[in-house]
Amino acid sequence: MRSDARRNRERLLQAAETMFRERGIDVSVGDIADAAGVGRGTLFRNFASKDALIAAVVADRISELLDYGRGLLEGDGDDAEVMFTFLSGLAERQERNRALLQAVSDDLVASVPELRAAHAALLELLGALLARGKRAGSVRPEAGAADVLFLVKSLCTVTPAGAPVPGQTAIRHLDLVRAALSTPEYSRPLRGEPAPLRP
Repeated sequence: MRSDARRNRERLLQAAETMFRERGIDVSVGDIADAAGVGRGTLFRNFASKDALIAAVVADRISELLDYGRGLLEGDGDDAEVMFTFLSGLAERQERNRALLQAVSDDLVASVPELRAAHAALLELLGALLARGKRAGSVRPEAGAADVLFLVKSLCTVTPAGAPVPGQTAIRHLDLVRAALSTPEYSRPLRGEPAPLRP
């Protein structure tokens, strides 16, 4: 890929991520192209459809998450906490991209090879982090990578209506994920405030 074409692609990815975060997933491809300073034709030469653009942005975010997790595996010596440190960092990153995540369906993942590969790599990473926690006795021995991914998807894509303080609610839900994965010896009280029940 030529350097100018590579720069255009990067500008489109950056513009798309920013606009999805600020305006939601329904933002038009024309607006994204304008924000990137390129024409619609350039956008569609790089990404065949809006779904392809979404998939590329998500793949980039997963790649960053994988780098973060692998860094923890190499540099964090606390086997008992490394899984939970990763989950906390993941939740912080995903909170910034909630609208984007809500647009990612299982069908989209299955149809895009890059996303399938990223998904498989994430499961492998989660398995390695879980293994560290299990060796330390902080993670339930029966917990699997798919279990964690299911919990994380729920954590990152559901926004309770009427949450008293969004940050507190997110902390509480992260603690609930920890509670589901922890052995009794490593359980902790829940922080934050529960979301009010809707009538």
